[in-house]
Amino acid sequence: MEKNTILINKKTVEKFKNIEVKGDIIVPDSKPDIVSIINTNANSYIYKEECLDGKYRFDGNIDFRIIYLADNGETKCIQTTLDFMDFVEDSNINESNSTKYRIEIIQIDTKILNERKISLCAKIKINFEFYESDNIEYFDNFDSLSDVEKLQENVTINTLVAQNTIRSSLKEDIAISEENDSIIEILKTTISVGNIENKVSYNKILSKAEVNIKILYLLNTGKISKVDTNIPIMNFIDMEKVTDEDICNIDYKIRNMNFKPNENKINCQIDFEVRAVVSKSKTIQIIQDMYGIDKNVTFTQKSIQIQSNPDSIKDRVNISENIVIEDIRSLYDVDCNAYIINKTSMNNGCNYEGEVQLNIYFETGNNLNVKVSKIPFMLKMNCDTDNLEINFINKHFRLNNEDLSCDIELELKSNSDNYKEVKIIDDVKEEEYEEQNDYAMIVYFVKEGDTIWNIARDFRVTTNSIIKNNNLQENQKVNIGEKLYIMK
Repeated sequence: MEKNTILINKKTVEKFKNIEVKGDIIVPDSKPDIVSIINTNANSYIYKEECLDGKYRFDGNIDFRIIYLADNGETKCIQTTLDFMDFVEDSNINESNSTKYRIEIIQIDTKILNERKISLCAKIKINFEFYESDNIEYFDNFDSLSDVEKLQENVTINTLVAQNTIRSSLKEDIAISEENDSIIEILKTTISVGNIENKVSYNKILSKAEVNIKILYLLNTGKISKVDTNIPIMNFIDMEKVTDEDICNIDYKIRNMNFKPNENKINCQIDFEVRAVVSKSKTIQIIQDMYGIDKNVTFTQKSIQIQSNPDSIKDRVNISENIVIEDIRSLYDVDCNAYIINKTSMNNGCNYEGEVQLNIYFETGNNLNVKVSKIPFMLKMNCDTDNLEINFINKHFRLNNEDLSCDIELELKSNSDNYKEVKIIDDVKEEEYEEQNDYAMIVYFVKEGDTIWNIARDFRVTTNSIIKNNNLQENQKVNIGEKLYIMK
């Protein structure tokens, strides 16, 4: 018998954390008094994380921009940051773990305490996944065992080749179209990373991506405008033994962000942590069960979790809706967020009920206004998971008088269903039978749950002998009550 070894990057823990971040903000002396809040938007990120045995600590920020109507009738904005710190506790967490996470800002509540003081409360939901590299030993060759029947399965598994993490920064001066005007306020920022492409070359991975940045800003003329730009970023990640045939997964984590108006441009800096995990697809033979014909074969198994479906389970939903906005003069921007609010388990899947929340920024009169609208959706998928990732594939908004036409395409992807539990044999013993049965023919009537394999195993005969003696086809199912002849 021979043992083989594979290296896998297994998911050991998955946790959800709901956090409430609160704070009171004093209006700076340079700002006028508050009459009413128009809108509060925010970006959240984790800037520091640490894995310990049994515990994971994370520190993060929420960067708020509070847009308000001042007592002089102007639109103004206050930028502030609240920090948070929390723990995830689990006995399976250890200091060698790597992590992935996804942050959702679920709700922001802003309350005016007086004309110079604001109370903030943000609710965020973070999905954490913890991974650990593990060398798995298993038996895959039993040629030295004579007269042994084996039930085998070929399993395609992603074996870990290498992984590495680097730090990267994007520094850019974003020019605005109004060259002769100056920016006095940044009202809103939206950042996303997409179009990730990887190329392997000389023990390095060249990772290319685009950072989409949308900024809503206020000019010294009182005009509100927007810049929407894609900035390419490129990183080289050292990675030994990597080849063109390997599978490269790159994860970009935002660690810090800063936007500062500078006359007719915006100074932008975003710090990233870039993690590369390289794997190789390999087909291995798993022995699910075995037994001896002339000898007693005993074995032990252990369960491992493998990434069995790299493409995930995914589906799309299209949403079309008309939203009436009274007194709208022009449309500035629309922010979109999507959430699952309920799920109902069904046979072979689950019904997911969700909603898309739109924050619509528009001009009414001489001021900025924001309308919040929620559009429900429902989708049935062949999975049942709490870890459902929602991405916007397409977003189109058209204004026709006071009607805003919204066409949205969502992709829902199940990450949990990427993983499958399989059992592998890690120890085998072979012993002589204490007693040998004499030759016999047995008439057996099939019972519920029987298969040719387990019948052959129970009587210690080969599956081929049952198939041959009963004129069956290979892999043929047997029916309850069917008569079989067992030759021993």
